[in-house]
Amino acid sequence: MLIVPLARFASSCVAVAAWSIASPAFAFDISFGKSQLCGLQTARPDRVPGVQVKTLQGRNGPIGYARFGHGTPLLLITGYRATLGEWNAYFLGALARQHEVIVFDNRGVGRSTPAAGHYGIDYGMSDMAADAADVIAGLKLARVDVVGWSMGGMIAQRLALDAPEKVASLTLIATAPPGPEAVPLTPEMTNVLSGSGADAFPKIMSALFPANAVADASKCFIGDMFAPPGYKGRPVPDAVADQQNRAMTAWFADTAAADALRRSPVRTLIVAGANDEVLADTNARRLEQMIPRATLDVVADAGHALMFQYPLELARHIDAFVAK
Repeated sequence: MLIVPLARFASSCVAVAAWSIASPAFAFDISFGKSQLCGLQTARPDRVPGVQVKTLQGRNGPIGYARFGHGTPLLLITGYRATLGEWNAYFLGALARQHEVIVFDNRGVGRSTPAAGHYGIDYGMSDMAADAADVIAGLKLARVDVVGWSMGGMIAQRLALDAPEKVASLTLIATAPPGPEAVPLTPEMTNVLSGSGADAFPKIMSALFPANAVADASKCFIGDMFAPPGYKGRPVPDAVADQQNRAMTAWFADTAAADALRRSPVRTLIVAGANDEVLADTNARRLEQMIPRATLDVVADAGHALMFQYPLELARHIDAFVAK
């Protein structure tokens, strides 16, 4: 855990106390209560007639996306080796009550794959952020609130640096800052998340969730994934996973991005799980120190996949932040 200098800690305590009185929904350490992994009976957009995955043309090829809900536009950027189908459907449904929600496949993944089957071998966070910008432009949106999870949070940060005029607010979930102050994934964790075979799924569940939530996650995770009609997330090619790994490695060495983030004008909510085994909550605390207009919430008894563990509470928390 990052050690905060005494003077800063004291002033932070005063600020937190004042903030708690004014707005008790936000604090440095919060609880979302009991995990909501199983038994939800709320709306999910993949059961709504007409919701389907379409494609638009980006500068580097087709981009698969889905768009649903009503309200202010909210763009969600997913993480490492993930398709748009790996968002929790109930989380998306809760967000869609207040927002027009847009989810899309990162390049080389799902429907964002050109006929030739590849996007080249050298691209990074700026390139994937440019793809996100192409989604915004392709849907003729001026500004959007942006939510990024895990590697998607890194892409979201880059988007806010490269095109701040397009980003109304930024929500960063279980992610890490650029530069050497970050705590990267360990090689062992990367191997777990990249795994295949009969034992891969239980290992991934154990990596994404706290021990007391793994049993429910193992039972309900796949059924709770966003599954619009006709959409099947293709297996992520090894070459794409390798490139995403290289992009993250470059991100953790990007001191220029870290310096730029310290001058970012974008209002930002950082949400981290106190039990995140993939990207430790130390990353969230360092992000909060970097970004001038940041609010940090570390969620007790939460792992890396917060949108599956607490889909409704996390959606409410994002709604409250975006609406401020």
